Amino acid sequence: MARSSGGKSALSRAVRVLEAFDPSRNELTLTQVAARAELPMATAHGIVAELVELGLLERRGRELILGVRLWEVAVRAPGVFGLRETAFPYLERVRDRLQQHAQLGILQGGEVLYLERLSAPESAINFTAVGGRIPWYATSSGLVLAASASPEELSQLLALPRQRFALEPQVGNADFKNRLARVRQEGHAVTRGYIHEDSTAVAVPVLGPYGQAVASLAVVVPSEDFAVEPVLSVLAPAARAVSVKLREAFAG
Repeated sequence: MARSSGGKSALSRAVRVLEAFDPSRNELTLTQVAARAELPMATAHGIVAELVELGLLERRGRELILGVRLWEVAVRAPGVFGLRETAFPYLERVRDRLQQHAQLGILQGGEVLYLERLSAPESAINFTAVGGRIPWYATSSGLVLAASASPEELSQLLALPRQRFALEPQVGNADFKNRLARVRQEGHAVTRGYIHEDSTAVAVPVLGPYGQAVASLAVVVPSEDFAVEPVLSVLAPAARAVSVKLREAFAG
């Protein structure tokens, strides 16, 4: 593919335009897109026009939003769509049993990407969103997935900078390794007050066909009167059931 004088391909620049949108800013003007994608206005204008023509972006007055066609393409990815579809009924059961947020996440680089979130009326305060990302060290899902990572993957995670995201404690690598060892031994992670002081998150791993953690199943519950065992009695069996379904799908 032809490259610009700056060494970036047209596809690379288009991806930067799409990545300018996130759950907190899902409606952007062309000027905002150009600034967030760090592209000249003329370049951004041309890319946006083509993405709109393809249905990957849509216009809403002066603002742009991600297009429905982008979603249609994204959900075909088997590593995301199949996992989400398999886990969805079990997420529903967790949500219904606990009457709190239930969510599914995967590790993408140094962040947890949330594939699904189901909520109940009057649930605990929760700032995660479908398609949203949180640094791995600031969430129970990230801790449980990091605890299941290979030594090489864990070293890569620990080598990344850990800027303060919300209220999570800031500790060194030695303390983190000890924490992750406990998570690995206990089979779950608890982050109390990491994102909001009134909320606690609990996560357990979902295992793939070869026994590796491919995702996390988590709930966000009120911190007041929190007890982990009632949560795990619902969450852990659901994660095991999803793991079984994934193995069956792989074997079939």
